[in-house]
Amino acid sequence: YIGDYEGGMYKWRINKVQASVSSGKVTDIKILEKPANLSPEFTGKLFDSVVKAQSLQVDTVSGATLDTRACLKGIEDALIKAERK
Repeated sequence: YIGDYEGGMYKWRINKVQASVSSGKVTDIKILEKPANLSPEFTGKLFDSVVKAQSLQVDTVSGATLDTRACLKGIEDALIKAERK
């Protein structure tokens, strides 16, 4: 499922993610489009936390609170689409 976040008032936080869901559980998350300032280490750490917790209620990445929240919004959009199927 593809999820988008339009960045709110901070357009440089626009992102697009792909969330894989199997048997009602998130199994993988990949970034498809991201702001230039996000590293693979950042997204990997965040996405691993979401998959492990099976929740969007995870700790923000230190020093990147707004970027974390923006990515979580993209994931949330993908999971809402998964629920509708």
